[in-house]
Amino acid sequence: MDWQELYKQKLTTPAEAVKVVRSGDTVMVPIFPPATLSPALAARRGELRDVTVRLLAPTGDPGWLRLPDETSFKVEFELYIGDYARYVTDERRGTYLPNLFSFGMKAYDAGRADVRVPDVMFCTVSRPNRAGYVHMGLHQWNQHAYAKRCPVIIAEVNDRLPPVYGDVWLHVSEIDMFVEHTPPAFGKEDFDKALSAVADPARRAAWEQLGAELPTLQPLGALSALIPVIAADDVRRLLGLAEPPPEAEPIGRYLREFVEDGDTIQIGVGEPARGMVRVGAFEGRKHLGIHTELGWPGLAQLWRDGIVDGSRKEIHAGKSIATAWTGCDPNDYEIITDNPHFELYDPDYVLHPRTLLRFDRFIAINNAITVDLLGQINSETVFGGRIINGTGGQPDMHFGGVLSPHGRAITLLPSTAMGGSVSR
Repeated sequence: MDWQELYKQKLTTPAEAVKVVRSGDTVMVPIFPPATLSPALAARRGELRDVTVRLLAPTGDPGWLRLPDETSFKVEFELYIGDYARYVTDERRGTYLPNLFSFGMKAYDAGRADVRVPDVMFCTVSRPNRAGYVHMGLHQWNQHAYAKRCPVIIAEVNDRLPPVYGDVWLHVSEIDMFVEHTPPAFGKEDFDKALSAVADPARRAAWEQLGAELPTLQPLGALSALIPVIAADDVRRLLGLAEPPPEAEPIGRYLREFVEDGDTIQIGVGEPARGMVRVGAFEGRKHLGIHTELGWPGLAQLWRDGIVDGSRKEIHAGKSIATAWTGCDPNDYEIITDNPHFELYDPDYVLHPRTLLRFDRFIAINNAITVDLLGQINSETVFGGRIINGTGGQPDMHFGGVLSPHGRAITLLPSTAMGGSVSR
């Protein structure tokens, strides 16, 4: 049977696809989840019991984050909680799963009796290519790794997923069910229609300025209904286009002293690290390489401007490597799309000590919330036990920098918080 016929046999509706989920199952729902599958599963709340939904930095709620009890759905967060759902852990609801990206799949692969692979995984994939293979777009994270291990894979096909390179492919035969959903195009006419509902001339002008800065208006499509009620500057920050905070510039000057031509760099998500390109921390450097968990604003522009070429990397020479390009800005995405210089691989490879120790000059650049008088770095909690995000990839990458023969692990943070009233 050819793959086209197999695809047709596996094509179904969201409501039919999620019927495979049974009471007691664990369902993996990735970051930027399929648009149709989560609502379809949430709609079954009256017929399911004790379903665990595993989330990674969710950006929306189809219904399970605010349920009055956990009879139908229990929520657990893996590695990242994210801004949107932090109230769940603040209210002492939901489980947090600490782990390392490098060893995230080890217990499953070892076949440990006390660890169960999620029963069902949701994901978004591209339209199959001529050979019947699909990919997961710019935001792969650990989706590809889970898809190779979970018993049941349900994929939503999105024709707008940008082409990517690396270890990204799955064959139609490896996926159990497909549903099709492509977000509608969002262009100038749609943007102007949304702006017509903005009464305040100053707010409208700010939105027009943001639209002019974007290489395409498509990223605003998902927010179109909110344009009349949210500020353009808030969306600019969300897209990675906001100006760095004032303290980023002096921090960037200090960082510049430690990064040399030919280094391979990693930069963590969050402030102030994400602003280092904007403040010129790498200007004038040559032959830098990139080996990172996630992206940052200006990442691909370093390649465009000739600062990054990866020519001195010990592995993946001439390539920039990540687990996902999440964190880059829309201008970076335009450069990365269908560009073979940029490759994605699974986290258990990218962040594994065996991989990182192959670099002679690996520079890990990450953020912290506080550093105590014993030198212990805290990047996860505030005011005792309030979790802000989680471990993410920082421990893996920092150990890589420390153990690299001529590398460094560099932590960035302002010296104070809360307007200078609290020492960090």
